[in-house]
Amino acid sequence: MLINVYRRIIVFCSIMLLFQKITYFCIYFVILFICKIMKTILIYLCFFTFLCFNSLFAQEELGNGMLFPQFEKGIVVFKNGTRSAASLNYNMVQQEMLFLETDSTIMAIANPSSIAVVIIGERRFMHGSSSDNYYYEEIQAGTGSFFIQRKASVISEGKAAGYGGYSQTSSITSFDSYQANGSVYQKLKPDEKFKLKIDTFYFLKSGNGFKKFFSAKTLGKLFNNHSAEIEAYAKEQSVDFSKTDDITRIVEYGYSLGVK
Repeated sequence: MLINVYRRIIVFCSIMLLFQKITYFCIYFVILFICKIMKTILIYLCFFTFLCFNSLFAQEELGNGMLFPQFEKGIVVFKNGTRSAASLNYNMVQQEMLFLETDSTIMAIANPSSIAVVIIGERRFMHGSSSDNYYYEEIQAGTGSFFIQRKASVISEGKAAGYGGYSQTSSITSFDSYQANGSVYQKLKPDEKFKLKIDTFYFLKSGNGFKKFFSAKTLGKLFNNHSAEIEAYAKEQSVDFSKTDDITRIVEYGYSLGVK
């Protein structure tokens, strides 16, 4: 009788041990299955992120090189007195004043040297001389004004490297063509990162031309008799020549000293 009891105990313990092993075995495979699923999801997620990054990258950073986000109502005033109303925008890459045809075709204004002024909203633009193919925006500063020239260029920030990174490169001359809003610029290589770099330059009008300034010293030379005062003002007021508001203040101060 006692032997039968022992046998039953041994059988019960064996069954419990087997059940425990089966339970551990099932848990192991469940964990392994979950890990494989998570690994697969992570791989697809990284791949999807990489594709989105590469496809949207140039569009997000490059822009279209236009001064305004959309074409704005404006007026072109020619030197012969003719005035023409149109929807206008300025291409900072190709330095062209553009207008929309009735069928929404984008066209560049021909013979820019015949233009006296272009008015877009409340902003005024003047074309340079026949040898100067730029447009300058006029900014009022007290009793006078100064002019801003904006130039945009497509810059490479590097070629694609491993793990979604980009290696630096200085080569920006190997592009073929790049088209945006009907204008041909330069081709963006799919394995390179690009951005649109906009440079801003400041000028005073002198006769039929424009003279550049970029510091208190160069501005002071354009106000011949007041160089010392302008340089002192720039130092006292901590004028930053990269900020249009600061330049407006110092140019206004220059005009307040007398005609340049």
